[in-house]
Amino acid sequence: MKPQTGTNRAKVLQAIIDLDDHQKKATKQAIIELTHLSVPSVTDSLDALHDCGLIRRLYDGVWIPVDSTPDRIVSTSSLPMGRMKIELGDDVMTLTPRESLALAKQLMGVVMAFKVL
Repeated sequence: MKPQTGTNRAKVLQAIIDLDDHQKKATKQAIIELTHLSVPSVTDSLDALHDCGLIRRLYDGVWIPVDSTPDRIVSTSSLPMGRMKIELGDDVMTLTPRESLALAKQLMGVVMAFKVL
């Protein structure tokens, strides 16, 4: 019975992540429809995932995943001839001007998607 519970928890967590990725509300009913699990299985899984800190309530009846990925330090440096050095944690990349422009376009898309400006 215990492996099934772990499997159900994994299915419920993945359903919450998928729904959140698609800007849909992760309600108990939506999770049940997506996973085809029983109501008690989903309820138990939600309680266990919440107790573990893997999900949290956005508001009553709607769940969202908790991002537990640690952030890394990010820094950039301008180099001669239009090159750029990016340091992300322990990784270091030196970009050509064309690569820098391609990265800037992609990052601007992220900024626009999150309306950070």
